[in-house]
Amino acid sequence: MKRFAILLLAVGLSGSVSCVSRRVDVVPFLAPTENATLDQLVAHINEWRKIDSLVLRVDLQFETVEKVEKGEGRQYRTAQGRLLLQRPNRIRLSIEAPILSTNIAEMASDGERFQLLIYPLDYRALIEGQNDASYGEEVRRLDQDPELKKAGPIVNIRPQHFTDAFLLSPLPVDDPYTVAFLQEEHVIEADRRPGAKKNSQVKKSYYVVTVLRLGENAPRARYWFDRSSELLVRRQQAYDAEGRLVADIDYTNYLPPRGEAGPRIASRVRIERPYDNYTLVVNVRNDDIMINRDLPDTAFVITAPAAWGDSLRRINLDKQNDTSP
Repeated sequence: MKRFAILLLAVGLSGSVSCVSRRVDVVPFLAPTENATLDQLVAHINEWRKIDSLVLRVDLQFETVEKVEKGEGRQYRTAQGRLLLQRPNRIRLSIEAPILSTNIAEMASDGERFQLLIYPLDYRALIEGQNDASYGEEVRRLDQDPELKKAGPIVNIRPQHFTDAFLLSPLPVDDPYTVAFLQEEHVIEADRRPGAKKNSQVKKSYYVVTVLRLGENAPRARYWFDRSSELLVRRQQAYDAEGRLVADIDYTNYLPPRGEAGPRIASRVRIERPYDNYTLVVNVRNDDIMINRDLPDTAFVITAPAAWGDSLRRINLDKQNDTSP
């Protein structure tokens, strides 16, 4: 009797499969073509120490989040800029209005202190502070300032937001307190392969290198490598001591190699800073890239025009928003 029941069940399943299953669409998996070890991926990241300085012509587009609970933000017109970067954390960024090529703002850091000079007369100001200081309360007050609020996301930018994105910090592999480990992640994203259907998606495999310090409760950073193409850093995530994702940076459209100077440079870098309420897309112009040029110390210090006189507000974040000259 038992053998008869088993035989009847087998015949039923094989004879009418449509009764117990149906066809469904699934996101296709793009099989990885690249393999690497943890040591090899760390070596890719550490190639960036070959670049000591960068000079770039860029196009910048800002987006801000104004009403988080409603998902409302504001997108600003693309601006032109010139970006100078030097290790470990020196920077000079000049931002110009499109078409007119008039100055909007300049930002600089000599490695210890930063300066932000805002040009338009209606909200002209020079903001100064320390690179490694936290100015949460001071920045919140600036956000409510009726004049500086017109400057948009510029007041929330800090030099390290750029240096972290464009000059990746080498991993101290010889430091016994630094630990790195490797894992695979599958991500569903838009299918950008030639001939792909509009709005189609694909599941891709990524290597993810996570870096942490022994004794800390959160990772320092995570680096993502696309396994379906050349192994290049496609994403960098940075965390604070509380484990918050403070920066999420995407790298696309890598430029061809430039001699023996170091790693290839992404021509499109998207920097998302959720706790600073802004996103910045930086498009690098391919025809004006300088690597490892000698840059004078004066390039990283801003001096406001003397002719501005009393029209310039001076805001020292270390003096709790003291606006005295």
